[in-house]
Amino acid sequence: MKFDSLMSDVVSSKLDVISSSLETSILKADRLGIPLKSANNVSDLMDKAKQRDQNVSSIDVIDLKGNVIFSTNRASGLPFPDSEVVRRALKSNDKNWNLSVDLYLYSGMRLFDGFDNLIGSVVITYDKASFYGVYSFVQLHLLEMTVFIFLFFALIVLLIIQFGFGDVTNIIKLIQVHSDGREETTPLVVKGSISSVFADQIEQSKKMKIKVVQELESVQGLADDSSATKGSKQ
Repeated sequence: MKFDSLMSDVVSSKLDVISSSLETSILKADRLGIPLKSANNVSDLMDKAKQRDQNVSSIDVIDLKGNVIFSTNRASGLPFPDSEVVRRALKSNDKNWNLSVDLYLYSGMRLFDGFDNLIGSVVITYDKASFYGVYSFVQLHLLEMTVFIFLFFALIVLLIIQFGFGDVTNIIKLIQVHSDGREETTPLVVKGSISSVFADQIEQSKKMKIKVVQELESVQGLADDSSATKGSKQ
């Protein structure tokens, strides 16, 4: 719906140019006192304007009763087939108006004479089939971008799992090796990783343990010497 609204606004801006050129010719005839139905050059201008865009189905000029005065496709004098379009064309508060329905976009300009009285409206019927071609292209592009973004983040998650969980596995192995005392099977760790820091902490712990054992042995040795000295004195 947002895409349809956006495209309708864009196309309406382009169709306003056609409406303005037709308004100029119609009002010129009105200022010369030529009845609107007798302005023969208007039909030629409408045919040329229709050829500017292949998606323009028809261009009509209607009077205050909704009857078609000039048309590129319809017989003059017949009422415009869509009453909702007539209401929008003649009752709209804006000089330039548009109406978007399922298959067509209607756009036009209200016509006023030299006394600022409403005399009719230009009605341009635009086939919205071209919208769906653009929409399909945009949809395909969005699909491609979605797949690319999904694959990109999937790769990041895979790398995180591989390296992150690999580091956790190394930490578990280090704990097992340290618990079993199998120093020769210490797993290979990457420098700067969490497992490397953990291995350094284990190494520091071992050194502190050895130092504490040595201190305890030294204290125990002093205690034994002291006991031996006391025994010899007795």
